[in-house]
Amino acid sequence: MKKSTQLTGMKAEKTSLREYPRKIGRKVKAKIKGTNKPNRDSRSFRDFSGFLKNSMISPVIHAPFREQDKRCFATMENISKYLESMALTNMDDLVTVVLPVHNRVGTVRSSIESVLNQTYTKFELIIIDDGSDDGSDELLKSINDERIVLMYNKERGGVSKARNMGLESAKGKYVAYLDSDNMWDPRYLAAMVGAFKKLPDADAVYSGQFLYKGDNKHPYAVRFGSFNRSLLNNRNYIDINSLCHKRELVENVGVFDESLERLVDYDLILRISESAQIYSVPVLLSYYYFDNAENTITNIPGYVSYLETVREKRDIRKERKSRELSNSGPTLDQGVSIIIPNYEALEDLKECFNSIQELYGSEVEVVVVDNASSKPVTDYLDDMADNNRIKLIKNVVNYGFTYAVNQGIEISKPENDILLMNNDSILTPGSIEALQKTAHKLSDAGIVVPQQVLPAETKTINEHVPFAYSWYECDVNLSKAHNNIINVPVFHSGNVVELSFAPFFCVYIKREVLDSSVGLDPEYGRHYRSDRVYCNFIRHIMNLKVYYVVDAVVYHKLQKSTDDLSSKPSKGTSFDLMFKKNQWDEELAAELGYKKPVWDF
Repeated sequence: MKKSTQLTGMKAEKTSLREYPRKIGRKVKAKIKGTNKPNRDSRSFRDFSGFLKNSMISPVIHAPFREQDKRCFATMENISKYLESMALTNMDDLVTVVLPVHNRVGTVRSSIESVLNQTYTKFELIIIDDGSDDGSDELLKSINDERIVLMYNKERGGVSKARNMGLESAKGKYVAYLDSDNMWDPRYLAAMVGAFKKLPDADAVYSGQFLYKGDNKHPYAVRFGSFNRSLLNNRNYIDINSLCHKRELVENVGVFDESLERLVDYDLILRISESAQIYSVPVLLSYYYFDNAENTITNIPGYVSYLETVREKRDIRKERKSRELSNSGPTLDQGVSIIIPNYEALEDLKECFNSIQELYGSEVEVVVVDNASSKPVTDYLDDMADNNRIKLIKNVVNYGFTYAVNQGIEISKPENDILLMNNDSILTPGSIEALQKTAHKLSDAGIVVPQQVLPAETKTINEHVPFAYSWYECDVNLSKAHNNIINVPVFHSGNVVELSFAPFFCVYIKREVLDSSVGLDPEYGRHYRSDRVYCNFIRHIMNLKVYYVVDAVVYHKLQKSTDDLSSKPSKGTSFDLMFKKNQWDEELAAELGYKKPVWDF
């Protein structure tokens, strides 16, 4: 099959598939209002398992703290003791602490003392004075400890240059960072080293933090999020003062970007998350102070422009990786049939199909089941079928999502795995491969789903992810609205997440799982509900699991077919029956042999 070089349906200029995320994700440049404080009502957890899953989408807990919060914080204290004990049994690994200073005579002593008082004593503290002229230089020279290494910039070069000087001289196996207006609990380094001992494949680890304003004695919030790479792409929740990484990591991801004045930590953490193994460590041993010094980076104006710069750099890296994946061609180890139930939405359907064609060509089978769309849509589909690009079923009535999916599966190649896709979803390079790899690697995988990335300013973003910036694209398959995150590991890499349910906008099902199940249920779930029923069956009857895979990214333009149907003159009957009542009319039910259940009234 000849591969398409552009997506149809996009306006104005040609748009390659690799560039599509930019167009869908970046609508506005200046929409930050306050701090997007999460709604306290989202704090519905009662135990530590609930805390861990809640933290993936709401990583900030504001005071006053509930008893349920305090139970979880106390558990984190126990984890701190456990990790500290692992590290202190054998202090054989040197840790380099990098601490830049510029005119912080009023705060830097406390920061330094918090390092010198660490229970893990095998460290070097590299302090870089970045052109201070307020007496910080004299103060630094007055602190005597053989573990301190003093370095100087005669002229101020900025925090990134200072940190890079420290990195260049670092001798430790691990590197940690502390700003000159923040502090650590005495157990911080021990807990981080203990985490590396506990997690031998970790390249980087990070902890939670207490957040303070000014000189207040009590924190106004706690910040900790079990690692969620998709949320990190939307908004940062990991601070450099709570991050520790292997020294050699900078050889792969690079050092701090000296062209940035703000968000330098976010830029580095994004690069680490893209190419290294990072784990969240649920301890609260870092103390972050807002407004504790006058010359903080957060007081530098132009946050939005720096955020845009960081994201532009990230997009360039993503496009480079996408290009590499596209150039290498499909690497599927098992045949795949893509089933697309369709109603209207011609332009969305074209974009969906072209994303499949550009990435996979004839390597996958595409089956479209159309539910009585208008002539322009069916003409397009007929042409696709005539050219052997799709298998096509054209229904004369709108049977709904579930029945159409089953029709498509029925005519698909019996040896192929199944990928169900909405007609307004768009694949990105490597997405099917990532789903397939997980489905076949994990023996208990029943259903595997990707990131479901909604366009910027989609109205439902914060219903799913309370912490997210709604004005930027966001994955919503990890969802507060669905309350679907379960069994989050204490130390979490975020690569795979177990779910109780995932909406069937895009799902991968192994053929043997499908054949061993009863299939999707159109009788009791004509248009919705069948995805929940199938997830329940997979989990509770077949004892399999629903997995979310962060490396698979699929964009979702969200319910365009539903909007088309709701705008039809016949909305009162077709729309209400299918979307509000999820029922069959008597004539269709009789034709299909379906009965209305006694509980559906």
